Amino acid sequence: MKIISLSIAALITPCAVASSFDFHFLPASTAHQTLSILYPLAGTFIGDYDVTTNPTGTRTIPGYFGGSGNQAIPYTSKLRLGDALDSNPLGSFKLDIGANGMCTITNFTTDLVNETPGAVTIDMLFTYSSFHTVAPNAIFPSVGEITIPIATGSLKVATAVQSGPAVGALVETAPNTYTISIPIPVNVLVAGSAAGQPFGGDPVPAILAFAGTLTINGATATFISSAASTDPVGPLPALPALVNQPLPVPTVLPAGSTANLLLSGTFSEGTGTSVLNISVNATGIPSYVLGDMNGDGHVTGQDLAYLLSAWGTANPTADINQDGIVAGWDLTALLSNWGA
Repeated sequence: MKIISLSIAALITPCAVASSFDFHFLPASTAHQTLSILYPLAGTFIGDYDVTTNPTGTRTIPGYFGGSGNQAIPYTSKLRLGDALDSNPLGSFKLDIGANGMCTITNFTTDLVNETPGAVTIDMLFTYSSFHTVAPNAIFPSVGEITIPIATGSLKVATAVQSGPAVGALVETAPNTYTISIPIPVNVLVAGSAAGQPFGGDPVPAILAFAGTLTINGATATFISSAASTDPVGPLPALPALVNQPLPVPTVLPAGSTANLLLSGTFSEGTGTSVLNISVNATGIPSYVLGDMNGDGHVTGQDLAYLLSAWGTANPTADINQDGIVAGWDLTALLSNWGA
């Protein structure tokens, strides 16, 4: 294998092979995104019985039998928010091929939803001491952590947008075919709604380390690559405290009834994990930069030399504004993009 190289002599001509391509995702691209956030919660719950306003309400009493009144039962819990998305994402980016087998990617952005909303679930992981209830009469043995469904919703926005420089390597494996390895820093943002309430909007930094194949076929190119990233989320600000939040709970022994509880507690900061697996199948065309005479994606001295050599002629390549003559306006346009 040999490192890709570009001939300076070839670059001087206006028909040189492009070294800069604008890519867009094809429908064969896929994405799998998940987010899981946990908010620790601790407090007590009690039956909704009230001697004046709800005398037939549920009463809670510690233990399996005996006792009286309506007593608070301690608990620990975690509120869990999760989403899952499988889609064919939209996206685009610019790839520049440099010297010595180096390459860069800029303007990488992808819409992971692409009109396919993901699923959102909210549940509570609940641990409590054994208790029994009156109205209904039931026993709730302590059985470790149980899961209580709270709400469902939809993931309406999921994006990954480049957040910094991306420099990688190309190695030629066959004529016009290269392996490519390039890490792209991105911000992953998700947003949606659950139980009628919006959530999300805070970007999570991630690194998408793409590895795959780049093939150049004259004026077109294909990019097939995949990347995976697992990144921490948080800490996130604690949620507002719960005060007498109604919580209907199905009875355990016997089953078939509902105990109506009031939940109070204080949240701690939230933490979680964001996972993004993406496979990109993209097609590219040469990038166009005003003043780029030789099609290498950059405006440099080679382009200036070509324009000056065509000064006063109707050369269509050097005549940037297509007014029929290479003159001052064309030079101004080229210099305005110098180094681009």
